[in-house]
Amino acid sequence: MAALAGGAALLLEILRAGCGDALPAGVAAQFTHGSWGAPFTCWDLVMPLFIFIVGCSMPFAFDKYSREGGGNWRRHAAWRVLRRVLVLFVLGMVVQGNLLGFDTDHMILFCNTLQAIAAGYLIAAPFLMWGGVRSQAIGCVCCLALYWAAMRFIPYAGHEAGLFQPYDNLAYYIDCTLEGHWQDGTCYPWILPSLSFGGLVLMGVLGGQALRLLSPAKSALVLAAAGLLCLGAALALECDTPLLKHLFTTTMVLWSGGWSLLLLAAFHVVFDMCPRTQKIAALFQGFGTNAILAYMLVEMRGIGGHSFWWGITQPLFGGLASQCGQYGPLVFQALSFLLLWVLLEILRRHRIMLRV
Repeated sequence: MAALAGGAALLLEILRAGCGDALPAGVAAQFTHGSWGAPFTCWDLVMPLFIFIVGCSMPFAFDKYSREGGGNWRRHAAWRVLRRVLVLFVLGMVVQGNLLGFDTDHMILFCNTLQAIAAGYLIAAPFLMWGGVRSQAIGCVCCLALYWAAMRFIPYAGHEAGLFQPYDNLAYYIDCTLEGHWQDGTCYPWILPSLSFGGLVLMGVLGGQALRLLSPAKSALVLAAAGLLCLGAALALECDTPLLKHLFTTTMVLWSGGWSLLLLAAFHVVFDMCPRTQKIAALFQGFGTNAILAYMLVEMRGIGGHSFWWGITQPLFGGLASQCGQYGPLVFQALSFLLLWVLLEILRRHRIMLRV
């Protein structure tokens, strides 16, 4: 979350300040989404990692529900799930769906990471309420396999099956058909890829189960091995299905999920198993406890198309940054990130959280 909320932009400005024109184009490209069919970048990993981490937290949350809810815990958990899905979906429309414009002709129904999380959460939750680790693993495989099979073998509207072109594929056709003028006009589909969102959340669930059920050393090994297995599966499947972030193809989910598992293993070793580094991790707890708030501040568009957070920081730091010459962007990003960190840390210490 820290990367999405300005950490990545700050890192890029640090690299630019240090390297200037010598900064390789390939390095700068890692901080943006590539075009259709372009190589996978680090920035392409942010959204899948966000979805994956939601899954990681679910085994701990549902274990708490079962211990505290008594015999009717599943009914109470189901209401929590439905409420959370509804809130996330509405917040997604607030951020990118023009909901607050109250103009139905310009609203967008399904177009946002929060809504992708809601869809994946809704798919994954029953596997935690009524199934164990084995059923969760089967559910993950089935979600990814169903999406792969649908995209590869189902023809549509006179088109042949297996198309993976911008604006010319089964997932995009379903979005346009069901959403009509509420579709966002981009080549990103969302409805059918919800199967991939569910598969990725369940992949995170399995990672969370490894942390919850296994010893620290064994869980790190299992997570790393699973990550490498997913990366290998993605490379093998790429011969059949392209790795496309825009379509959230099964290949892309395996690739991003593999890196997510490896990162989870690495952070588990560095920050959970090494006590000396825990103080470093504590510096970023505010981003974790108020991740939804941080996301909305930096992603919700305001006047002129800029983010709501930019509207706050530009009047505060824009003047100073303009006097810093070539280091102006670095100064602006550093102060903006610092202010957000301070705000989230104050909220954390006062136990004020935006819960969904």
